[in-house]
Amino acid sequence: MKNISLSPTGQEYILPTETENQEERKVLEQITEEQRKLGRKIVAVQGMGFVGCVMASVVADATDADGNPLYFVHGQQRASARSYWKVPTINTGVPPVKSSDPEVPEIFHRTVVEKKVFRSTWLNYAFEVADIVVVDIQLDATKPSFGHAEKGYCDLSAFRDGMRTLGKHIPPHCMVLVETTVPPGTCEKVVKPILEEEFQKRGIDTTKNPPLVAHSYERVMPGANYVKSIRDFWRVFSGTCEKSKELARDFLNSVLNTKEYPLTELENTNASELSKVMENSYRATNIALTLEWAKFAEKIGVDIFKVRDAIRKRKGTHDNLLRPSLGVGGYCLTKDPVLANWSMDAIFDLEGSLKMAIDSVNINDTMPLHTIELVKEKYPVLKDLKVALLGVSYLEGVGDTRHSPSETLVRVLNESWAIVKAHDPYVDFWSELENVPVLKDWQEALNEADVVIFAVGHKDYLDADPKEIVKMTGKKPLVIDCSNFLTDEKIAQYLKLGCEVKGVGKGHIDFLK
Repeated sequence: MKNISLSPTGQEYILPTETENQEERKVLEQITEEQRKLGRKIVAVQGMGFVGCVMASVVADATDADGNPLYFVHGQQRASARSYWKVPTINTGVPPVKSSDPEVPEIFHRTVVEKKVFRSTWLNYAFEVADIVVVDIQLDATKPSFGHAEKGYCDLSAFRDGMRTLGKHIPPHCMVLVETTVPPGTCEKVVKPILEEEFQKRGIDTTKNPPLVAHSYERVMPGANYVKSIRDFWRVFSGTCEKSKELARDFLNSVLNTKEYPLTELENTNASELSKVMENSYRATNIALTLEWAKFAEKIGVDIFKVRDAIRKRKGTHDNLLRPSLGVGGYCLTKDPVLANWSMDAIFDLEGSLKMAIDSVNINDTMPLHTIELVKEKYPVLKDLKVALLGVSYLEGVGDTRHSPSETLVRVLNESWAIVKAHDPYVDFWSELENVPVLKDWQEALNEADVVIFAVGHKDYLDADPKEIVKMTGKKPLVIDCSNFLTDEKIAQYLKLGCEVKGVGKGHIDFLK
C-alpha cells in the first residue's frame, strides 16, 4: 500500500517512479518554455488542499485587458500516499474538493482543459521556474487535551520543511506569498531566515538579493460561494520589505477583483498575520457567547434564533451576531486563537495569554456535548441506542470534515456504546473516523433509528419531508435540530407524526404541540 495513493472515492493511483520523475521534469521544462514565449509569468502554488487548489484555478483564470491569460500555474502537491491522487485528478480538469458551488468544476475545466494554463505536479522543479510562489500548505495547532486549548501549541516542523524546500529551489527574484494562516511573527522570524539560510548555501548574496516574502491571508468560505470568496472578497496584505509589498500588491491586483473589493495594506507581516488570527478569534468568541444564551433560552421556552433575528435588525452594530449550533469546525476558528496565544511566548517571548479567545475555543470545542445532553434527556442510557447522524462535514454545502463537530459527537456516542450511522451527500470517506462509514443511502442511514440528528444544514436535509424521514426510520424517532435547520412548520409535522423534537436554543418547541 506504500506505493498507492487512495482518493476519497476509493480510486487507486500508483506513486510515481524515478523514471516518471524524469519524464515529468521534461514535460515541465517544455511547458515552461512555451509559456515564457507567450509572455506569461509562472506561478507555483504550494499545496493543493481546500485553499490551494481553488486559489491556483483563480490565478490561472486571470487575464489582461484583452482577455489573454496572465499566468501559467503549476499546482505543486507532494507525492505522498495521502495526497498524490490530487495531481492526476486535477490534470483531468476535475477539482479534488467537493462543494455546492457550481463555479468550482467550471473554473477547473476552463483553466486545465480549455485554456491549458493550470497543471498539477509533484516535482519541486515547479519552484525552480516560478516568478511567484503562493504558499498554501497545512499548518495545524495541536490541542493535546480536549477542552483545554490553553495547552495548545503549534508544531512548525512541517511548515519549516516546506519553506526550506522553497529556499533550495526558487530563483532569487521569486516572490513568496504566504497564504497559510500562521502564528504572528512567522514571515519575519521563520520564513525569511530559512530562505536566507538556503540562499546563502547556494551562494546567493542576500544583501543584494534578500528573500522577497509577503503575506496575504485567505478568507475562503468553501460553500456556495467558494470561488467568489477567493476572487471577489477583500484582502489584507503586507511584506517583509518594500519590494515584496510592491510585488504582492501587483500580483493581487491582477488576480483578484480589487476594483470592487480593494486591498488593505498593513505596515508589516506581523500586522497582517495578527489580522487573520484576531479576525477568526472574534468570530469564535461571538459563537461561544451564543451557546450560553441558547441554553438559557431552552430553559425558559424561548427560540434563540427568533431573538437573534430581532437583534440583527439593528444594522451596523448587531447584525453580525452569529448562531449556536452542534459546534464549531473547520480549519480556522478551531485553531487560529491557539496559534496567536502560542506565538506570544514561543515567537515573541512575551508573558500573558489571550484568555478570552482561548476560553471561546474551549466552549466551542465542547459544544457538541450539549447535543448529547439533549439526547440524554429522553435516553439517559446511550448503550445500543441507534443514532442517524445527518451531516459529517463542518459546514453546509462542502465535503470538508477537518475538525468537524460531528467527529466529537460521534466519538462521545461511540464511547457510550451507541450505534451511529452517518450520511453526508458531500463526503465519500471520513478520514478522521475511518471506522465510521459515510453511507450514501438515506434509507440505510435512517433505518430503525431511535434518534435523528440534523447536524449540518445541507440543502438535502433542509428540503427533507418529515413524513419521508419518519417512514425511513420505521419508528417515531427523537429528532434533534442542531442549528435551526427545521422550521416551526416542519417541527410541528414531526410532532404530529408522534416524534419528540429537541433543538439547540429552541425552548419554544413545547408551544408548537
